[in-house]
Amino acid sequence: MLQRIEEYLSRALVFILVLQGAALVVLIGIEVLYRYVLHSALSWPEEVAGIVFVWFTLLGVAVGLREESHISFDLVTKRSPPLLRKAILVFAHLTAIVYAGFMIRFGWSYAWMFSFETTPAAEINTLWLNLSLPVSGGFIALYALLKIIHIVQADADIEELS
Repeated sequence: MLQRIEEYLSRALVFILVLQGAALVVLIGIEVLYRYVLHSALSWPEEVAGIVFVWFTLLGVAVGLREESHISFDLVTKRSPPLLRKAILVFAHLTAIVYAGFMIRFGWSYAWMFSFETTPAAEINTLWLNLSLPVSGGFIALYALLKIIHIVQADADIEELS
């Protein structure tokens, strides 16, 4: 059941990332078209693309953690005995949870501290930008916790963990 929920959530997150990537292409295309072809630059596409890019990047970090596609130095874990390997991997994911906790705690405070501000050109409330930090921190914490559960439950298949 838990794995099914995780899979559904991950597919939804990847779908959102694909939409954000497409939105970035369209927004930057509009900006280039107006600036260099029509010689009449618009001010709002750059701001909106910046907001979308921040969300795209931070949610991408969470998906990268889930898919284990981030940079890792696995020389030590590959050469360690299975029990030490588990301990190292659990410690690494606990570190990610602590980092995500800071993202959630301070990102939430920051988001609400400046929730009354809007962007200059598009007049979008900056809360939409600033909520990217605690939301992505929540996904990072969730995926790291699920990785820890998987590591702890793994027995003989410790080779698949690193």
